[in-house]
Amino acid sequence: MTRSIATTSLEDIAVLSLEFGRLLMESGASARVADEIVHMVARGLGADLVDLRIGYASLAITVGIKGEAITRMRKVGPLGVNHRLDHSVRELARVVGRGELTVTATRSKLEALAQNPQRYPGWLVDIAVGIACASFGRLLGVDWAAFVPVFIGAALGQWLRRQSATCQLNVFVAATLVVFIASALSFLGASLLRSLTVDTAMFGGVLLLVPGVPALNALNDILEGHPTLGSARAVWVVVILVFLTVGVWLGQMLLGQWNLAGGGSPLGAPWAHYLPYLLHQTLFGALAAVGFGVMFNMHNRALLWCGAAGGLGLAVRSMGLSLGWTLEGASFAAALAAGSGVQLIHARIGASRNTLGVAGCIPMIPGGFAARAILGLITLTRPAIQNPDQTLILAVQDALRVVLTVGAMGTGLAIPSMLLRATKLTRLQAIKYL
Repeated sequence: MTRSIATTSLEDIAVLSLEFGRLLMESGASARVADEIVHMVARGLGADLVDLRIGYASLAITVGIKGEAITRMRKVGPLGVNHRLDHSVRELARVVGRGELTVTATRSKLEALAQNPQRYPGWLVDIAVGIACASFGRLLGVDWAAFVPVFIGAALGQWLRRQSATCQLNVFVAATLVVFIASALSFLGASLLRSLTVDTAMFGGVLLLVPGVPALNALNDILEGHPTLGSARAVWVVVILVFLTVGVWLGQMLLGQWNLAGGGSPLGAPWAHYLPYLLHQTLFGALAAVGFGVMFNMHNRALLWCGAAGGLGLAVRSMGLSLGWTLEGASFAAALAAGSGVQLIHARIGASRNTLGVAGCIPMIPGGFAARAILGLITLTRPAIQNPDQTLILAVQDALRVVLTVGAMGTGLAIPSMLLRATKLTRLQAIKYL
C-alpha cells in the first residue's frame, strides 16, 4: 500500500513544526510563544488544521489538509535559555509563515540554526557572569573588600557549570556542586580580605543559578492557560532552589560558618562519654531498618544490608549533631552516606536500591516533630485555648522541621544515584567515540 502525497506532506509538516517547537522550548520560550510559532510554521507550509499539545518533556501535534490528518510526538530536551537561538528561530518562522520557503528549504535552514548556534566564547561568559554577580552583590550591600571574591567565585562557578553540562552531569547535582564551590570561594576570599559582609558575599556568588527565566515562564504558562506545563516548571524551580540551598549549607558547614547546636551530646564532649550514645543510636537504627525491611517483604539476604544502611545513617547523623550541625544538615549527610553505600552493594545482593535506601533512612524520619505539629494544629481548633499565637508558631516551626528534614534526606539519597547515572552515560559516550 503506497502512501498518498497528502500523507507524505503532512508527515513533513508535522515533524518540521515540532522541531520549531522543540528548539523554542529548549531556548527558554513560553508555551504561548511556542504555540504561536508552531501554528505559524504549520500553516505556512500548507496545513489547514493545527492542534498542538505542549508538555514539559514532549510536544504532540495534529496537522491536517483537506480532511486528512496525522498526529506526531516529539521529545523535548532540557529547558535552558538561549535568546539568540530563540530569536533566529522566530525570524525563520515568520518567513515560513508567509509561505516563502518550501519544506526542504525550511528544514535545511532550521538544521543550520540548530547545529551551529552562535554563542559567545566560554571565557567571556565566565567573566560576564562574574561581573554580573559581583555587581548584584553590591546592590545587596556587599562591601568593596568582597567584590573581587564574589567575582572570582561566580566566574569559576560558571566555568564549572559549563564543564558539568559538557559531561551531562545531572542538573540538580551540578547545581549543588557549583553553588558549593562559588559560595565557598566567595566566603574564603571575603574573609581573607577582612570583609564585613561575608554572609552576603556567599549568596552573591551563587546568583548565577537563580532560575529567574523558568520561574517567570512557569507563572506565564499558568496565567495563559497551560497549568500543567506551568506547574511542572514551578516544581523544577522549587527543586533547583532546594539543591541551591544544599550547596550553600555545605559551604557554611564545612567552613564553620554555621554552628547551631542541633541536639545529641554537647558540642565538644569527650568521645569516651559520647561513644555509648553513638553505639546505642547505631544499633537501634539498624534494628529499625531491618524491621521495615521485613515489612517491605525484602529477601532475607537483603535484611542484613538494610540494617547496615540504617545503622550507618544513624551513626552519621548522630556524629553530625554532636558537632553542632542542624538536624536538617545532619540528616542530609546521613542520607548521602546511606545512599552511597546502597549504590555499592545493591547489585551484589540483587536488591532494589530505592527500597534499601528508604529502609535505611526511615529510622531518621522526625516523627516527634510531626506529632507535635499535628497536635499543635489540632489544639488550635478548640473553642478556647491559651496563647494561640505561640501555639501556631510552634506548630509551624515543627512542620517546617519535618518538611526540611525529609527534603534534605531525599536530596542526600538521590545524589549518589544521579552521579552514578551520569558516570555511566559518560562512559557510554566515550566508548561510542573510540
